[in-house]
Amino acid sequence: MRTMLVMAALLAAASFPCAAAEKGCYSQADSEAEQAILFQTNVMVISSACQNTVYGEFRAHNKEAIIRYQKVMIEHFRRSGARNAQSEFDRWNTSLANEIALKQGTTPTGQVCQQAAEILKLASTLDEKGLHDYAVAHVVDGASGHAKCAR
Repeated sequence: MRTMLVMAALLAAASFPCAAAEKGCYSQADSEAEQAILFQTNVMVISSACQNTVYGEFRAHNKEAIIRYQKVMIEHFRRSGARNAQSEFDRWNTSLANEIALKQGTTPTGQVCQQAAEILKLASTLDEKGLHDYAVAHVVDGASGHAKCAR
């Protein structure tokens, strides 16, 4: 009986596409979504600090792409075992914003805004294809420190 249970458990485990070792891995789509959301969050924090309207315009031009990227990351957290993937995504996204704001906090606002001029200019020109191309270009294998999914 015990052998049958072990065999059944092994069979069940083998049928899942993401093995335990890959539970927290990042697919290519996850990595792209992470980069897009990181860019969006950067623009949000910078725009807020510099009292600039670029973030609102960026969100309006890229609303559907941003929603798709958010859904990809929520699904990533679901596959990773989060009990509430939406809450885990919200925590992650908030921590990104906090980390960016803390880094900026050591620099005078005027200097932050001056240094961020290029990213704000880029954000004002990106449409959905441009955001996709940006995110794909910034996915660097192994640089993120995330395990890459085998599939």
